[in-house]
Amino acid sequence: MMRQKQVRLYISFCDALTVSDIICSDVEELARKCGISYKVLLSIRKVLFAQCAPIPISGANLYKEVIASVAILPTGCQSIDKLLDGGFYTCELLEVAGPTRSGKTQFCLTAAASFATQSSQNVLYVDTTGGFSPQRLQEIMAKKGCTLQVIREALKKIQCKQVFDIFELLELLEDIRGCLEQGQEDDRPSVRMVIVDSVSALMAPLLGGNQVDGQALLHHLAQALKILSVEFYTAVMVTNNVVQGDSAEDVKPALGRSWLGVPHSRLMLRYKTANSLPGGGDYCGAVERCATLVKSQRQPTGRYAPFVISGKGVTDS
Repeated sequence: MMRQKQVRLYISFCDALTVSDIICSDVEELARKCGISYKVLLSIRKVLFAQCAPIPISGANLYKEVIASVAILPTGCQSIDKLLDGGFYTCELLEVAGPTRSGKTQFCLTAAASFATQSSQNVLYVDTTGGFSPQRLQEIMAKKGCTLQVIREALKKIQCKQVFDIFELLELLEDIRGCLEQGQEDDRPSVRMVIVDSVSALMAPLLGGNQVDGQALLHHLAQALKILSVEFYTAVMVTNNVVQGDSAEDVKPALGRSWLGVPHSRLMLRYKTANSLPGGGDYCGAVERCATLVKSQRQPTGRYAPFVISGKGVTDS
């Protein structure tokens, strides 16, 4: 029986020892440089292709996978659901941006309450500002007509984690990823919705000025959020503040240009008129606000939906 010759790769084996160089170089020339046979080099290239190259998937198979795994989750407000083409989607990252007291936290609480009362899966609410309120969740559910038993069961599905440091948030997201992987293996109810309220509270102090690690941390955060949404079919929603644009009326999401392309969809919350700023109260009364769709993969942008904040949470005006 013929014994196969083993080829050991080592530093200075040849001028082209990186994966890219071996794959892209001319095989005959490389075989001559390295002093190995043409067949052996082809075998090495096959192994490298199998380990390093992305596996192609057809559009038909990808479509079947999306249909089988993607779900549309309600926000709790019908007009905003319509704006988002039915609600916000799993496998996507939704950003809700707006100025202070525009209704971002109330929107998150309403979405969490709506999902928890209608689904058997869990919600993870990451609170970075101290705005999470279980009493408010209970009130939203009660005002919408839920029984005490339904409210109790729904509250059990909403897990709140308070995080006040970007490194804690990144560690938490990594833990969630591990739990989701384990949940897939155990076939048990797992987290289906992740809410981070808000990302700007943690990231804004690390951007600009003499901060050198801010952009790297922002990129790491964006990657972690997208992995949760895309790889584990989770709906991820984050809130963000706004900054002044070129004109008085022009506002844009905080965190800079590198963040603009991260969310799949973006809602911008604002007061409907300049003189309708809230004067106080728990939910600022029936002050009318607008949610404008400024980024979407499915819907035309520029459309808006009016809403108010009441005892039922964020509702149609």
